[in-house]
Amino acid sequence: MIVPAPELRTDLSAEQFLDDLAGTAAVIAGSAAERDAERRYPTAEYDALRDVGFWRLTVPREYGGLGFGYQTLMSAVITVAAADGSLGQLPQNHFNTLERIALAGSGDLRARVFGRVAEGAVLGNATAEPRERPPGENTTTLRRNGKTYCLTGRKVYATGALLGDIIAVQARDESGELVTALVDRYAHGVTIVDDWSGFGQRTTASGTAVFDGVEVDETGVLRFGSDPHPRYRASAQSQLLHCAIDTGIAQGAFSAAVRLAHQVHGGRGSGAVEFVDDVLGVSRLGELWITVEGARAIVTQAAQALDALTDTDPLAKVLDAFYRVAAAKKISTEAALTVTAALIDIGGASSTRTELRLDRFWRDARTHTVHDAVRWKPYSIGRRLLTGDVADAWSIAHPFTPAEELEQP
Repeated sequence: MIVPAPELRTDLSAEQFLDDLAGTAAVIAGSAAERDAERRYPTAEYDALRDVGFWRLTVPREYGGLGFGYQTLMSAVITVAAADGSLGQLPQNHFNTLERIALAGSGDLRARVFGRVAEGAVLGNATAEPRERPPGENTTTLRRNGKTYCLTGRKVYATGALLGDIIAVQARDESGELVTALVDRYAHGVTIVDDWSGFGQRTTASGTAVFDGVEVDETGVLRFGSDPHPRYRASAQSQLLHCAIDTGIAQGAFSAAVRLAHQVHGGRGSGAVEFVDDVLGVSRLGELWITVEGARAIVTQAAQALDALTDTDPLAKVLDAFYRVAAAKKISTEAALTVTAALIDIGGASSTRTELRLDRFWRDARTHTVHDAVRWKPYSIGRRLLTGDVADAWSIAHPFTPAEELEQP
């Protein structure tokens, strides 16, 4: 059931929005460890984010949204992920589906989905399939049934589906084309199983989704077609959202490290009573700040590249932005893993106490950073530099295609 969104000021600036969001995130952070321990879903937090306009921040103003760009979106997701690494994951599919609709959706689909999100709806995801099939190998089908379609299949890692109002489901139609069907969470034939058991991001509602003959009308089908421009732009935005989540988790862990540094003694062997007098400890804290700021900087730079794109830009410019995001993914992944592990070094043995629950930062980072094989990003970048071959939009690696072939109609 959609909770109606409150009326927002139409003249709200990005700075005002981010200030409001920071206040909400501070409250969310206060209960994040408890939610993780109890595996309690952030339903009240969903509503709190709705109240400040978070879920509709990229929806164009003419549809009732805030109409903000990528830089504001990345700052917002970093803020939420810093407060709660699990909650920070949930917006990824919501905003990527909105992006895909903006790039390739029909006017009717835009009006339908953008309008519902402006009214308070949140989107969930159902893309991956059982038995770890590679990206794109879908057995979920969308078949014509008179004037409508019939959706049948089974999905795993359906992040946000349990808590969402609309689910974006990847399927193959009768021609073999990969399409996305937008279905209501409570439509007949939709079953969401709460069986996510990851040791991190425990409250992302990433369970199994089953679709048994779900009816989908023509307006609810999103098709990308063969044009590579929207495909690479949508993938870049999706990957950049993952970068923001990792950077946010690193930011949250760093903030916890600073708090610890004010509470613990100097490290054994330092000769210091207070942490501030532990020269190597203080230096390590400075290194962590550099790591987080570096990740934030490259994510911001990639967001600026996406913000600068237009619908008439050549594919080469789109690909430049795409590869900037790939670089940001490598850096933000390393930042999340480095800072969340070093957090315990700052606090020492006392920081491992169960009641502090500081392990959740690393568990969230370790779980989130395996969404794709980040080790392939440097190879994909290097191959483009040497041969001009372009990575697949969704795997960010194999299969590679010569740039001139990709640009052929």
